[in-house]
Parts: sequence; C-alpha cells; structure tokens
Amino acid sequence: MVDKLELTEKMSASGKVKKVVIFLHGYGADGADLISLSDPLSKQLPDCFFSAPNAPRKCGASPFGFEWFPIPEIDGSTVPSMMEALAKSEKLLKELIQNYIEKFTLNSEDIALVGFSQGTMISLNIGLRSKNILGGVVGFSGRLLMPDVLKSEKKSKYPPVLLVHGDADDVVPISFLQEATKSLEDLGISFSTHISKNVGHGIAPDGLEKCSTFLQKVLA
Repeated sequence: MVDKLELTEKMSASGKVKKVVIFLHGYGADGADLISLSDPLSKQLPDCFFSAPNAPRKCGASPFGFEWFPIPEIDGSTVPSMMEALAKSEKLLKELIQNYIEKFTLNSEDIALVGFSQGTMISLNIGLRSKNILGGVVGFSGRLLMPDVLKSEKKSKYPPVLLVHGDADDVVPISFLQEATKSLEDLGISFSTHISKNVGHGIAPDGLEKCSTFLQKVLA
C-alpha cells in the first residue's frame, strides 16, 4: 500500500483546466490502461484535464497490475482485509480529488469519475457516498457495492450516473447492472444505462460515445 497514488496525466487540449476526469482502472490493470480514452474525449471536452492513477496495491492475482482492494474469491484474502483496503484506496482517491480542486481552483462538481470493472465499484462507492457532490460518475462493466449501506445512508443529493455494460460480459455479468439500477432507482438517483450488444468485459465504441455525451452534459 502506498501513501500517494502514482499518476498518468494528460493536459487539456485547450491548455485551460476547467474540468477534471479521473479514470479508475480494473482489477489487475493500471492507469495507463485507460488514459488512452482521453484522446477521443478531449475532442469534446477541450478544457478537461485527465488523470489515471494506479491503484495503491499490487494485484494479488497478477504479477504486473494493481488492485483497489483484494477479492477474496479470487486471491484468497479475507473480507475484513478487503474492506480495509477499500477504505484506504477511497481515502487516497478523495485526497487526489481535493488536490485537483485546489490545484485548478475548481468545485467538486467539476470532477467526474470514469471507472472500469473494479474501478467502477470504487467510483460508485466514492461518488454516491461522499459529502461533496461530484459532477458525475460513469461505470463500465462493474457493480454497486453494499447497496444496503447506501440505502441506510440516504442523502438528499447525488451526482448523476451512467452505467454501461456489455451483454456478453462473462467476468462481471450484466445482472449486476440490473441490480444496481434497482438500487439507484429506489434512492431517486438520476441515472442512465447503456447496453453494448455482443460485447464482453470491455469498452466498446458505442459505450464510449455514450460516456462522451454524458460527460459533456454533466460537466457543461
């Protein structure tokens, strides 16, 4: 576990920073895995700064990648260790968000999280539970963790959410999308979904286009 996240960053196309998008990678990957998404997105978001941190832990199931938290059924870890790692990762990410707010003189609403798989899980956890309301959360191929806790901590305001999932995903089944939408609906959270046809555990062009449209709207 590190005390500071290692970052891959990309300056805005305009050279001015009015918004920030933070990409959160999946289990066993790293920040470089998602920073390339900034290339098409920057054309529609010219004043947006992009950041893709590495998760703070070496992945227990991969010799090269990183993890936001261990997964007991994959790496043999315990649930308490998973929860402890999740809390530490969230703390580091919240510090990163605050750093960008101060560095670029922004508000929390100027920040959006875009997660993939495990990165979606922690993005939703932070975005829906933080006191400071973010501009929006995009989740590809993930799931909503601990929906009962979210319900018990119901707030009056949440960031808008976009969930994108491939209907042929055999790693994180699309049923998790359906479960998440039920919870978001019950809490009155503004959300939209998109299903990429014949797509497995990945990000397809149509999903990325939906992400771009969503971010243009919530970061306007």
